[in-house]
This record gives sequence, structure tokens and C-alpha cells, in this order.
Amino acid sequence: MRMAVSGNDVSFSTLLASCVHDMKNSLCMLLGTLDQLGGDCGQTCPAADKVNQLRYQGQRLNSDLVQLLSIYKIEHQEYTPNIAEHDLGDFLQECVHVFAPMFTPRGIVIEAVYDAGLVGYFDREMVASVINNVVNNAYKYSRDRICLSAVASEGYVVLSVTDNGQGYPSGMLRTGGVGAGPTDFKSGSTSLGLYFASLIAHMHINQGRRGFIRCANEGIDGGGKFSLMLP
Repeated sequence: MRMAVSGNDVSFSTLLASCVHDMKNSLCMLLGTLDQLGGDCGQTCPAADKVNQLRYQGQRLNSDLVQLLSIYKIEHQEYTPNIAEHDLGDFLQECVHVFAPMFTPRGIVIEAVYDAGLVGYFDREMVASVINNVVNNAYKYSRDRICLSAVASEGYVVLSVTDNGQGYPSGMLRTGGVGAGPTDFKSGSTSLGLYFASLIAHMHINQGRRGFIRCANEGIDGGGKFSLMLP
């Protein structure tokens, strides 16, 4: 992205958004190269684990950049949700396909559970960003199982990510996962992902109802469960 700067015509936030856009493009190229290296190397290669770790960290960084850029566009009224009908089975399988090559070597089983023919109306790119970010976090905390699911419940399509880790901390559960919360520099937690997820959910409206998110320790063996409720 090229931008002409003249005097004080461009705000700092606009310059920052431009830099984030360029960083995201470069990172996508880097991730593509890592995918090629992973394929060429194979899981028996001594460097395979290091390549997978690089892919994981790259996915995390890419997710953060996508969220920052999306939040900027939304707050500056430069983004309109692209709501369309999507098959939930196809959507979840695509999400699994993205992560399976990275998770399998670590012994993490990731699967998708859904009713055949179930559809939802949502912005595919933005919802995929939300789910991918949650799965990235589950990769860090899960022991060895992650499940993506989709069900219809009380007029909502519920997309959930569950794992068999230690679950969400009590402070996050008290706010329902929506509160901004303090930044934890030791753990690297900024609550950006949950803020972004809540923002995207809220942009989905149908018959006067808005989407929302929910966090609970109702996952596999008491692990974490994140749910995106779309009307």
C-alpha cells in the first residue's frame, strides 16, 4: 500500500493502518514459504518441529494484524459486512484443514462436528478470522483435543471451539469474555481477540437480534469453550 503524505493531512492511526497492511502482506508471503518448507521437509525431518513452531507463531501474528486492521476499518466506517449464506460443514472443514498439518505433529487431534446441510448467514472472512484466532489459542492451552462444532439453537447458529485444556480463568468468565480486561505483558494477553470477536458478532443482525460471544468451561473434560452466536 502506497500513501502520499502531505503536511498533517494523514493521521497517525491512518499511517499505522497502512503499516499494518504492509506487514500483513509480507507475513502472508512468509507463511506461504513456511508451508512449502513444511511440505518439502516432511514430519521426519529434524527441523520439522521448528518449522511448525514458526508456522504457529506466524499464524498468531497474522491473526493479530488482521484483527487490528479490521477494527480500524470498522471504527472508521470503512467496512461493511459481506453477509451471505454458507454451508457450516464446508466452513468448519476449511478451518480444520488450515490447522491440521500444524497440530498433527504435536499430537493434537482437531475435528469438526456439525449437522449435514446446516447453513448460516454471516461474513465468511471475518468469522473465519474469529474462529482461527480462537483455535490458535486452543493450540497453546489444549492437551491433545480440539473440536469445532456448529448447531442451530433458539434462533441462532452457534459456532463453538472446545478444547481439553484447563479452561478460562475466573476473571474472564465473570465478564463473559467480553470485557476488555487489563493487558498481561507476562503472558502476552491483551484481550484483543475477544474484543474483536465481540465486535464481529455484534455486526451480525437479523430481525432485531445481534450476535454475541460466550466463554465457559464446558469444553472437553472441563476445558474451555468459546461460542460465537450468530442470529
